[in-house]
Amino acid sequence: MADMRPLRPDDPERIGSYRLVGVLGSGGQGVVYRGVGDDGRQVAVKVLHGHLVHDDDLSRRFLREAETARRVAPFCTAAVLDAGLAGDRPYIVSEYVPGDTLQALVRASGPRSGGALDRLAISTLTALAAIHEAGIVHRDFKPANVLMGPDGPVVIDFGIAKALDATTMTSAPVGTPAYMSPEQFRGERVGPASDVFGWAGTMVFAATGRAAFAGDTVAAVVNGVLSGAPDLSGVPPHLLDVIEACLSKDPADRPLPADLLRRLIRRSGPGAPPLPGPDPGATPGSDLRSGFGPSPGFGTGPGSGPGRGSGPGHGSGAVPGLGTGPGSDAGPSSGAGPGSGTGAGSGSSTVPDTPVRRRAVIGGAVAAAAALGVSAFTVLRARGDLADPSTRRTDRPAVQSPSPGGTATSPSPGGTSAGPSPGTASPDPTAPAEPFGTRLARSAPLPRAVGTPTTLAVTGATVACGTAKGAVYAWDLSSAAEQLGDGGDSVTWLAAGDVGGTRAVASGHRDGGMRLWSTAGESLASHKAGDPVIAVTITSTGTAVGVSQKYDLVRDLHSVVRLWDIATGERIGKAIDDHLQDVRGPAFGRLGADDVLVTGDGGNRVRVWRLSDGRLIHSFRTGEVGGIELMSCGEIDGDPVIVSTHLDATLRVYDPLSGKRRKKWRYSDQSPGDRGATSLVTGRLGDVPFAAVAHAPWNGVPVVRVWDLRDGEILGVLGGGDDGVISTLALAEQAGRPVLVGAGKARRIDVWSLGPA
Repeated sequence: MADMRPLRPDDPERIGSYRLVGVLGSGGQGVVYRGVGDDGRQVAVKVLHGHLVHDDDLSRRFLREAETARRVAPFCTAAVLDAGLAGDRPYIVSEYVPGDTLQALVRASGPRSGGALDRLAISTLTALAAIHEAGIVHRDFKPANVLMGPDGPVVIDFGIAKALDATTMTSAPVGTPAYMSPEQFRGERVGPASDVFGWAGTMVFAATGRAAFAGDTVAAVVNGVLSGAPDLSGVPPHLLDVIEACLSKDPADRPLPADLLRRLIRRSGPGAPPLPGPDPGATPGSDLRSGFGPSPGFGTGPGSGPGRGSGPGHGSGAVPGLGTGPGSDAGPSSGAGPGSGTGAGSGSSTVPDTPVRRRAVIGGAVAAAAALGVSAFTVLRARGDLADPSTRRTDRPAVQSPSPGGTATSPSPGGTSAGPSPGTASPDPTAPAEPFGTRLARSAPLPRAVGTPTTLAVTGATVACGTAKGAVYAWDLSSAAEQLGDGGDSVTWLAAGDVGGTRAVASGHRDGGMRLWSTAGESLASHKAGDPVIAVTITSTGTAVGVSQKYDLVRDLHSVVRLWDIATGERIGKAIDDHLQDVRGPAFGRLGADDVLVTGDGGNRVRVWRLSDGRLIHSFRTGEVGGIELMSCGEIDGDPVIVSTHLDATLRVYDPLSGKRRKKWRYSDQSPGDRGATSLVTGRLGDVPFAAVAHAPWNGVPVVRVWDLRDGEILGVLGGGDDGVISTLALAEQAGRPVLVGAGKARRIDVWSLGPA
């Protein structure tokens, strides 16, 4: 167990909402304290040294560590729970993992051997693979950064880590010399292969108690790394070939983590035969993925976006525009596959394929397929009905709560929807409701050329879908998909509603594009914000508003947010520059007479902005462990609320006027190990206010849980489907009853019943 010294007179007693009880360690940048949250939870609090706070570059790098660690799977690192400023001192809060570092353990107890060494090698290599999968190069993998926790090793200290897409030429060596790769010293591009080199050096130390490249001076160590042979005496024979390959001077000759894992799992053991060379089919020195999209946060997940397909239509129990069989014909350019199914409206029965677990379903619980993507978009409903657009806009939530990204009443970045439009066929109130979780319809796969879906929005009988390749499609519920146009880069958010008496769809794009379309495909407006658009909405007055953000993870301590009138391209109000780091979980709603934008930031501050002039009207800090992930506006018993998910795997409900937390529930008994919410929607099922959260936990199966916001009871759980996860959702109505529309990596549009309203 790591030693903890008592606090000294010059140590703070509290940082943020955390009471400090001792010092776990200190270094050149800061001090790590052991802390206790208001809920009694043990945490580790890393605080930048006071004499360094005026170094803006250092402060940015310090807080960037939190951003980087948040992208990594929680099973391989200490989960970051919070980050912010205590006065002018940045701090990072992570879960407390009791245990010594590998360096301290080996020095105190001697080298690892046998099964303990094999387990260490495989578990740290698994962690390294997950770090690379998140698009990160650690750049300082060494024994001092491997924490030997009670549940296994975890990798810590992402202070100098970089995103793969930001890792270019290094101007100066960064890291610990004995574990740095040759390319780091040469100032070359540093990629995953550099971490493999550091991992191998760490395993040599674990097996022998000494570094692979020793020396009395730093110059001697550097010379050994660049041109000398590693000292591998004492390394077990079954690991020798693997480690030797990983310590190659040429990064292209080093095996990939995935290949190393296969070889170690297959051949580990003192009596194993010699290991084969690197997998010839692999690309040495590259990452596990071909590329990385924007980091999770708002409206678009890596490489996602939708294509052509048919949208849901009217019917008593199914949707005519969608096929019910996996190969059914649903849209232009995607012909029916073998064994194509019957259209949903042609008398075929529903398709019960997704397993459903549920407790009590009150008034028809809602659930959705889980998502690995980043956003979800829902239609906001007041009192159980989608409002006629002539009387209520889609972004007027119950009190009203549209969801992030649309004029809908529940959150999740991206879409909004309005109720049935004039002239739409009236639902049959006597039609029987399908059971909760029943899949009512499914489209044929959408064309690969347009990417996978990133966002949905629903307005009347039209489903709008944005794609990773920048296209926006619209489906009339009774006809095939129509492409509204190509707005440029990946669509990050969609909203739907009435603009000047015209049913319209607003789209925001990663390249700053803001477009406004009629549902008939006419381009109504096209402007550029200059920075990525992270959210759009259509207000109750018919104004399409875009939200852009200038933020660079590496360089910026604060983001710059601007509001735009999409129709005119004019800016609304002044630039907003007081968000610590980037905006978290943007959501739209209606508070009193005002259409509002709700934002969170890296300091766990929630702000409410009036959309008409961009003015701040309310602000509060959550004051608890757990950074903000997603937010949505809603209402409980007529009172406006903000529903949010957090990095400590909790769902919370806040009063936007007072900032008081009304409710808080853990996801499950596995929390925070099952953190990882990908979308959040809120609405009403009859008289029941609900929140549906899509989870993609690293330690389990993706699911959607549906909570009764009055008491936290889980109303229902819907498991992931057989064709991959859903990355974008929209809540709509079919035959007078709630349905869930979803799209994702399978490039299909699915419609599920949410039971009777």
